[in-house]
Parts: sequence; C-alpha cells; structure tokens
Amino acid sequence: MIEAIKTKELVQMGPAKDRDWEDLALPDLGQSPKELVLAVIAAYDLGELISQAHTSNPKVLKATVEKDGTSYHLSAKIHFD
Repeated sequence: MIEAIKTKELVQMGPAKDRDWEDLALPDLGQSPKELVLAVIAAYDLGELISQAHTSNPKVLKATVEKDGTSYHLSAKIHFD
C-alpha cells in the first residue's frame, strides 16, 4: 500500500498548491522505488517523471513530476503489511 500521497506545486513566488491523494493498493510491493513512483504517476495521471530523489529510508518515495508545463513535488510512504 502506498499512503500519504501528496503533490505540491513548485512555484517561485506566491503560495504553492498542494493536494492529498487517496492511498493506492498495489498487488506487488516488491517493485523498485522507480517502478512504484511510476505506478503512482500512472494511477493518478500526474504527468511525466522528471527526477526521483534517492532517500536512505526505503519506506519513502520522493520525485518531481511535470504535467501541462507545471512541476510538482511528489511524496508518499510505502506501507508493508
């Protein structure tokens, strides 16, 4: 299960728009972090993966995505049963 999925618009000035997304259940969490990020992007039509941050915590996903000329920071937590 991927939980606490959030996107935050990357802006230089003014308030950034942020959004919380529903948790996403995936049949196989044995996938790589990049595959998990791509699954989240595809499930919610978040655009294109620009870059993925590598974290020391294997339960955290962080990436930058772009849709319709706007960039967003994507973050989520992986929950293993």
